[in-house]
Amino acid sequence: MRLVLKKGMAPAGAIRMRAVLAPVLLAGGLLAGCAVPEEASAPRERQPAEAVLGRLPAQVAGFERGAVQDVAPNDPGAGKVVEYTTPRRVAVAFVFLYDMGRPNVTQAELPAEVERAVSEATALPSDRTGRQLSVASRSPLPVPGGDLSCAALEGTFGRNRVERQVCVGVAGGRFLRVQVTMPSRGGAPVADAQAFTTAIAAAARGG
Repeated sequence: MRLVLKKGMAPAGAIRMRAVLAPVLLAGGLLAGCAVPEEASAPRERQPAEAVLGRLPAQVAGFERGAVQDVAPNDPGAGKVVEYTTPRRVAVAFVFLYDMGRPNVTQAELPAEVERAVSEATALPSDRTGRQLSVASRSPLPVPGGDLSCAALEGTFGRNRVERQVCVGVAGGRFLRVQVTMPSRGGAPVADAQAFTTAIAAAARGG
């Protein structure tokens, strides 16, 4: 604002006017700086797990979808799981969606959950012997909305060599875990685990 000294106004009067206007201008600037867009101030409501899983395709990358089931009926935080299989169940995949009781899962929580998922994927079932799996490699899987963190596992189920891929990411404010297991026969794989996982993650995120 430009002050114009009227004829006869002493410089001291102009100084006093500036002193009066300064707090008003400062307050206006502070209020403008504190303004928050409506979308930023109100967090997005998380969609129900059923809505997220409902977007998963019936068929993808040679796999056919099964029914949605509770991982642990008495533990809502354990989430839900959908089984996918290729013909004759040569390759089997599981898609888990869960939150461990957290209100809104973020990418920052992935590292610890990835380690837990890998530990579970390599654990030996207490009711089955002759199984062994270990981590062969780790890599990110680029997917719109955020990379998934994946581990490639190799080992044996009895006399048969197998390979398993386990990937973890975030979808709809929950953990998304995709686990694909198939025989390791050398040459071309039985199924494309990465193509399957990419399509599943994109669908779960609404892509």
